[in-house]
Amino acid sequence: MEGVQALDENVRSTPGRRFPTNKLLLVAAVVQGLGLLLCLTYICLHVYAPQVPPQYPPVQRIRAQFTSCDSDQGCLLTSPGEETMTVQDNSIPIKCDGFYLISIKGYFSQEINLNLYYRRNLESLFSLSKVTFVNSVTVAFLAYKDKVYLNVTTHNTSYEDIQVNGGELILIHQNPGGFCAE
Repeated sequence: MEGVQALDENVRSTPGRRFPTNKLLLVAAVVQGLGLLLCLTYICLHVYAPQVPPQYPPVQRIRAQFTSCDSDQGCLLTSPGEETMTVQDNSIPIKCDGFYLISIKGYFSQEINLNLYYRRNLESLFSLSKVTFVNSVTVAFLAYKDKVYLNVTTHNTSYEDIQVNGGELILIHQNPGGFCAE
């Protein structure tokens, strides 16, 4: 086996240009170093960057109470706290398009028929007949210029005789960020 060359000698003596092994290792080390530097820069920018919370518009909400009813306006709505929505002409005007969670509850001194409307001359959001208490929740898509209001009717007595205990109407906008008219 005298004519056989060692493997290293055999590889080095092949014709053609070869990239020296030392230069190839140097290039790989430089690429790894740049990758590590890029990762550290990214981490430092996110760790030390000022955290600015996203700015969302205030959620439209109201908790209106009703304690009495009359023949002219139905149940009288009042809003006791600081709310982002208001009561106007015994209804709640909608300023922002979107889905609203609507909750109504209360106890009445006698049987009533109760309808919750959001547009005049249209079908009600819900209608209850001959009830003495209500505890209902629904979700509805309401748009700008809609007005949510209650209509209470009774067959037996006058509206002044209807007493309401714990009556409240709650509206909460579920998807802020859409169209709003301020």
